[in-house]
Amino acid sequence: KPFMPRAVMVEYLKLLLSFHLALYHLRLLKLLPAWQKLGGANPLCLESTCPMRPREAREPQGDCPYQLGLFVDLSGNAESAVGRLAERSADGWFRRIPGFVRAYFGAKKLDEFGEFLLSRGKIIRGVASYLSLGEVFALQGATFRDEREKYFNGRLRELTDSLKDDRGGIDARTSELLKLGLSDFETYIEVLVALKGSYHRKYIIEALDSLMQKNRAGALLAQTRAKNASRRFVLDSRLLEVLLQIAVLRPGGDAGYFTGAMRIDDLLGFLRERYGLYIDALPPGEGFKAPSIDERAALRANVQAFTARLREIGYYRDLSDAYVTQTVEPRYAIPEHSRGASA
Repeated sequence: KPFMPRAVMVEYLKLLLSFHLALYHLRLLKLLPAWQKLGGANPLCLESTCPMRPREAREPQGDCPYQLGLFVDLSGNAESAVGRLAERSADGWFRRIPGFVRAYFGAKKLDEFGEFLLSRGKIIRGVASYLSLGEVFALQGATFRDEREKYFNGRLRELTDSLKDDRGGIDARTSELLKLGLSDFETYIEVLVALKGSYHRKYIIEALDSLMQKNRAGALLAQTRAKNASRRFVLDSRLLEVLLQIAVLRPGGDAGYFTGAMRIDDLLGFLRERYGLYIDALPPGEGFKAPSIDERAALRANVQAFTARLREIGYYRDLSDAYVTQTVEPRYAIPEHSRGASA
C-alpha cells in the first residue's frame, strides 16, 4: 500500500486472480481425466504427500505429475515460427477439453451413485458430509460392479426412453453407442457426452477465453480476427508487468518484502518453474519433441522479443553486452530498510 498507487494495486489483483483461475482450470483439464483413469485420487495429491512447495523460490512445483507447460509467444506475430509453436501449445491444451468433459460426467454420475449407496447403507459416510473425488472415482472398481451396473441400467433405460421419437425409435448416433458392447455405466456416460458434450465444451472454451483475457490487456491467450483462427498462448505486457513485480520481491526487510534486481535468465526460470510459462524452451511432455534447428532459432527469437518487451515497459537494464549484466529492475521499489527504522 505505501509503495504503489491504489488503482495500480487493484488492477494487478484483478489480473492475478484471473491468471491464477486460468492456470487452475488448465490443471484440472489434465488432473481430472488422470484421476478417473487411476480409479481414484493420486496418492501424491494428498496434503501430506503433495510434492508442490509454493513457498520455495526454486522449483516450487516439485515433482508434481500435473505440472503446467505453456509455450507463450512474445513476438506478437501469429504467422511467425514462434506464433505457430504457441498455437501448437494452446491446441494441445484445448484438445484436453473433451476428455475432461467425459471425466466430469463420470464423476458427477458416480457421485449420484455414491449418494444412492449411502442412502441404502451399502457404504458408510466418513467424517465429511460428502464423498471426496477420490472416493467417487473408486466406485468404478470391481467391488461395486454389480451394484453399479444395476443402477446405471435403470438410468440408461430412462435416458433412452426420453430420446425415443413418436414411432419409438432413437437417433442413429445413440443407437450406434448402444451397440458398442460397453458396460451400462460406460454406455450411459457415452450417450450423455454425445448429447451434451459439445454444449459443455463451448462454455468451457468461453470460460477459458475470459479467464485468459483473450485479445485484451493482460492477455495470456490471443486469436486473430480471421474465421476459425487458431488460439495461441501469449504474454501481454500488462500481465508480464504484474508477474515481474512479483518476481523481483525478496522476503525480509522492514516491510516483510523488498525488491531487488533480477537477471534475465533467472526471470525466465522463475516464469517457467512457478507458472509453467515457457519462453526460451519447449514445455516437456506437452506434445513437443526435442527442438529442431528451426525451432531453436524460433526460441532465440522469442527471447529477443521478450527482452525487447521488457525494455518497452521500462523494466530492462543492460550495463554491457555481457549476458549476466542484463537485469530487470522493479517499477515500484520497496527498500530493504526504511529510513530511520530501528534494527
